[in-house]
Amino acid sequence: MLEPVSIHRVPSTDGVELAVYDFGGGGPDLIAAHATGFHGRVYDPMLEHLDGFRRISVDLRGHGDATAPDGLDYSWESCAEDLVAVIDALQLGSERPLFGFGHSMGAASLLMIAPERPGLFAGLVCYEPVIYPPGVTDDDARLGVWVERTRRRRRRFASHEAAVANYAEKVPYSLLDPEALEVYVRHGFAPSADGAVEIRCHPDVEAQLYLMGPHHRAWDGLHQVECPVTLMRGSVLIPGPAYWAEAIVSELPNVLFLEIEGLGHLGPLEDPEQMAVLVASALGAA
Repeated sequence: MLEPVSIHRVPSTDGVELAVYDFGGGGPDLIAAHATGFHGRVYDPMLEHLDGFRRISVDLRGHGDATAPDGLDYSWESCAEDLVAVIDALQLGSERPLFGFGHSMGAASLLMIAPERPGLFAGLVCYEPVIYPPGVTDDDARLGVWVERTRRRRRRFASHEAAVANYAEKVPYSLLDPEALEVYVRHGFAPSADGAVEIRCHPDVEAQLYLMGPHHRAWDGLHQVECPVTLMRGSVLIPGPAYWAEAIVSELPNVLFLEIEGLGHLGPLEDPEQMAVLVASALGAA
């Protein structure tokens, strides 16, 4: 099982402190940006197969072992600021090329950074970025359904094992690769004084991030992204980012579009080994 060679605490905006995991490896730098409600370590099973890169993952604000800002001020621009803070603190891309892998919110955050820091990224792989095209409504994305479901999410379990068993019976978590599910729970739940475990990313934080999803600036900068982008979606389509992929592709100047058979929105966690092969191929050709 993959373990970091070093863990960094990196300050970001709004007084937030991020947890950053450096897994080492040869070759170019690769930063992995996670989806809403998850954390950096959930991509361990994918990153394990990408040892041709120096692999970095991050717990963004309010997720995993990162601290949270006061209140519920969770703009997606602030998540992009978190990634920039890590890139600058670790001087990623200064001595070797820097690539980025982003999933959902993480992909949107990378695509916000790229036009504002031209030349920073040698290439990006973006899996189902949450970027609302003009005219798409909250109802189109079933946003209210996701928010209410998230706010009702169970926060505590008797143990990590009990949490894994619970999630293994419930879609979409039941679709995850078993190791990815185990890592999600192990690093996504903190022990409580009474011996139980409690989710680190509070459901209110996750719900607020969903609510802010339509209001970031990524769409406006897509036509200015200079680096090669491989944009992926799964073939299992549900209302939301998979439906918008073609619109996003049409705005990017240098893009390859791939549809991955049999995967859904959590594709990088459903088949981490296949995703690693696809990422390595995409970035090797960038």
